Amino acid sequence: MTKPKFNFMDALIILAIVCVALVAVWFLGGGDNSASVAETQNTTATFKIQLAKAEKSLYEKFLSAMENEESVWIGIKERFDAKIEGIELSPATTVSTDLQSGKAVLSEDPLLYDITIWLNADVLETPTQILAANTPIRVGEETAIRGKGFAGYGFVIDLTTAAQQ
Repeated sequence: MTKPKFNFMDALIILAIVCVALVAVWFLGGGDNSASVAETQNTTATFKIQLAKAEKSLYEKFLSAMENEESVWIGIKERFDAKIEGIELSPATTVSTDLQSGKAVLSEDPLLYDITIWLNADVLETPTQILAANTPIRVGEETAIRGKGFAGYGFVIDLTTAAQQ
């Protein structure tokens, strides 16, 4: 007589594997998402990008784009358009070491400037992120900002949506 190929222990192991797989699917996104769908909304975001150590000619190009109400493109790989709402120019500063005293000194660079740009864009706000044309916008993230004939790299330093204001 031959031994049976399928026994009670085999059935128990298969049942345990199926239960673990179902729990994993439920925890990794297969659970009830109805609450997050209700919290997703289309809105407008206002955010600031700061371009550090840029030339004054770049500021003048962004200022011209704002006055002409031209759209600029934000993003490195995937881009979305935004409108410039405001722009500010401040002297670029550098922390250097005074070699005689050994102290750190904050000094201004006479040829370079920090440019802060306020932008508006249509976004999709979810409980976990803010998306503009399926591109996430995050504070602290480095991004490119491009216009007709000019471009710069900077960091998003502030982000608010119309729902948060």
